[in-house]
Amino acid sequence: MLNMNKILVPVDFSERSTVAAEHAVVMANHFGSELIFAHVIPFSPYHYAAFESGLYVGTSWPSQPEMEAALEKKMSAFVAGVSSGRKVTEVVAKGDPAKKIEEIAAENKADLIILPTHGYGPFRRFILGSVTSKVLHDVTCPVFTGSHVSEVPVFGSKPYKRVACAIDLGGHSEAVLRWAAEFARSWDTDLVAIHAAPLLDAAPAQGQFYSAELRQGLIRSRRERIEELLHSTGCEAEVRVEVDEVSHYVPSVVRDVHADVLVIGRTPPSGLLGRLRTHAYALIRESPCPVISI
Repeated sequence: MLNMNKILVPVDFSERSTVAAEHAVVMANHFGSELIFAHVIPFSPYHYAAFESGLYVGTSWPSQPEMEAALEKKMSAFVAGVSSGRKVTEVVAKGDPAKKIEEIAAENKADLIILPTHGYGPFRRFILGSVTSKVLHDVTCPVFTGSHVSEVPVFGSKPYKRVACAIDLGGHSEAVLRWAAEFARSWDTDLVAIHAAPLLDAAPAQGQFYSAELRQGLIRSRRERIEELLHSTGCEAEVRVEVDEVSHYVPSVVRDVHADVLVIGRTPPSGLLGRLRTHAYALIRESPCPVISI
């Protein structure tokens, strides 16, 4: 059974943060998790940034204690609006956003981080790419994120009706598949294992011609390897394999099977493993559902 004792939710008060928080509350209710909502005050933008309108406010910005008090009040209001009465630990910290998120996750031994990929206003750049990228590379726990999280409809009694898992058949694939299978089992739902065999592997050493025989042979061999992996781990899953680009095939299968979440591999500190290292951010951007990277 999955260990989901603590869930960390970085908050920037955007609409995406609200939806991410709602995901976290549903997850916490299901697993009996402790929720930690955290907002990080960057060192400089609160004093020197301009608003979206272009107005420079450095000379009239409130003092640091006033600002922290206002943010603590805003955090309490945010929590009250999304927690459905569930007890939440509130954290307001100052520093580099990514580093602080990592520190809070480590200090609290978080089992999952639920992180939106985009912010808003003058702080957009802290959530859009740099923070998410650094957190994905540096933390050791699973991270739930995705560009389309805010488009996911309000949860019902069974939010995850189908779980997809993309594996590259590298050394981390067994751990990723086990996690995805346990997650699917916890929701009593189906699992779909997806593998995109690289086009290069289907091509002869010389030339660009991909024969149907070579392609089918590669698909067959990769499917057999996945089925062996499923057998050795005791997991059950529908298997989808094709010779195609990872960033194209995986999202297309996710759409086809109507998956509610996609699980992919990540192995800190060396970054994202194998071919998913190249395509992980494309998968996070293109997946029509949230992505959990392990």
